[in-house]
Amino acid sequence: MTSQMMTTEQLRTQRKPDDVEASFNTYRGFQAMSHMAESLANSTIIPEAFRNTIMVKDGYDQRAKKWNFRPEPNPNGVSNCIIALNMAQRLGADPMMIMQNLYLVDGRPSWSSQFIIAAINSSGRYSPLRFDITGGEEEIELPYAVTEWAYSQETRKKEPVESNQVARVKNYKCIAWVVEKATGERLESTPITMEMAVKEGWYQKNGSKWQSMPEQMLRYRAASFFGRIYAPDLLMGLRTQEEELDSMIDITPEPTPQEEPTTLANIQKNVVKNVPANDQNSASNDVEEKTCEEVTKTPSEQSELSVEELKKLQIDAEESIKGSQTKKPTSAELRKEYLVSMNKAKNLEELDLAYRPSVIKGGLTVAHEAYLKSTYLQLKEKFKPAVQPAKEEQQTSVVNEIKSNAIAGGLKTSIKDAPNLEVMAEIAQTIRDNKPNLTTDHMAEILQVYGARKTFLENQQDMFEEDTDVTWTDSAIKRIEAAKNQDDINAVYLDPEYDEQSDKDKQRLDIASQKREAELFG
Repeated sequence: MTSQMMTTEQLRTQRKPDDVEASFNTYRGFQAMSHMAESLANSTIIPEAFRNTIMVKDGYDQRAKKWNFRPEPNPNGVSNCIIALNMAQRLGADPMMIMQNLYLVDGRPSWSSQFIIAAINSSGRYSPLRFDITGGEEEIELPYAVTEWAYSQETRKKEPVESNQVARVKNYKCIAWVVEKATGERLESTPITMEMAVKEGWYQKNGSKWQSMPEQMLRYRAASFFGRIYAPDLLMGLRTQEEELDSMIDITPEPTPQEEPTTLANIQKNVVKNVPANDQNSASNDVEEKTCEEVTKTPSEQSELSVEELKKLQIDAEESIKGSQTKKPTSAELRKEYLVSMNKAKNLEELDLAYRPSVIKGGLTVAHEAYLKSTYLQLKEKFKPAVQPAKEEQQTSVVNEIKSNAIAGGLKTSIKDAPNLEVMAEIAQTIRDNKPNLTTDHMAEILQVYGARKTFLENQQDMFEEDTDVTWTDSAIKRIEAAKNQDDINAVYLDPEYDEQSDKDKQRLDIASQKREAELFG
């Protein structure tokens, strides 16, 4: 018998792995793509959405006067990298270029406008993209509707109020065009005009670049429209980042759902929910005692809750104790929850019940505990004079109609003559000081005039200031930095626009509020 001996070179050749193309088509190809994605996700020079770890706040350092951050795993990092690699493979582009030009706007991917222009120019199908801009010699007036949120005394919540305004813009028109190399034909995009920008809601958005650099925005939008018509394969069905941002103002925001009154019922939910196992029995007994007390009260004292609703609440509270464990909220989330409940309290009893969970449950940082305690003491001082006033005091507290009319007339004149927002802030303090001397109707009239004047000054300031990138978040941060008390800071979180912001913007607001609170209260 003879045996065949293999040389070292033959062994190396046999053991050498085959080259596998990374793709979605085969299992080994997908494994290769996953391995590449894991390597990219460990990098720190790619956008945060593609990384394995992201940095989140980990408490405020009072001594250093800065926030501490800690890394947390990002479960979507590798998956996002795989999708970016697939898009780069389909477009024949560099993966890093795809990642740097891919944005997430409200959970939707979108391209940068520069990337779309570069993709069209480098495709080899057309001549370089060119733009024809005409008009601009004269200004035109274009009406548009604006929906604002105003507080209603009847419903005790913010209601949408529509008003008509007029925008003065130059009559620019832009067309993007190329020459197709295969046929020599001139291809043009849909004309983009300033009239279209106003009617579609792009122009009047707060902080919009359509107001500061209309010609540049016309080119970007014309390039995007051209790409969707003549080169949809290069865009892969995605719009530009600017279009995604502008589309958010095309939809009139739905009114925020009517918030439940801060009564014993919803306070009980916060007390019982997430109570440690050892304290569940005592918490349940407290809920039962408070519920019985609530049933014995008069209908006006029950804060619009019937006996049947209270019974149903008791059942829900017991089920919440037996339910599965939920994710432990962070200290910032608990602070916000307690803050909202405390600000909704209508009397001292409801304020005490709203503040009580923050002491029982724990889970708050030292700074957040001090902040909530300070807010509780401030609100408690407001409720003390109003607790069960005597009948004689109620009769003597009737507002003088003639005096109220005179004060209202003076305040309206001051508001109309206010030259800037700083003066408006001083007038706001004067309105608050004179509130006890004003009737409900006069107060509503003053607030309406104040809101209209403030909106006008803000629009005027946004139109002429050099920094045109001011968003609602940036404006809210400035309001927080200028806050004189806790109520001014709380007003930002109670604004309906707060719920429309991204997680990053909410983090910026939390940082600004914590910094200002540290300056105010130490």
